[in-house]
Amino acid sequence: MKTISKNIIYLYMVLFSLTLYGCKKEEQGRPLSYNKGVYEGIPDSSLDENSVIILKQRTSGQSWY
Repeated sequence: MKTISKNIIYLYMVLFSLTLYGCKKEEQGRPLSYNKGVYEGIPDSSLDENSVIILKQRTSGQSWY
């Protein structure tokens, strides 16, 4: 009986250590629930005028119909 309880304690210790291993540092502090349709990230930077012109030229060649 004593060895069975010792084995159970070791099993609980292993399971507990595995659950702690699952809590990675990079996953801490991230949102767990999201608001539908709302972007909550950092805002994008705006493009300069030259980049906008280049993108317009690239997309104009794609619309052939």
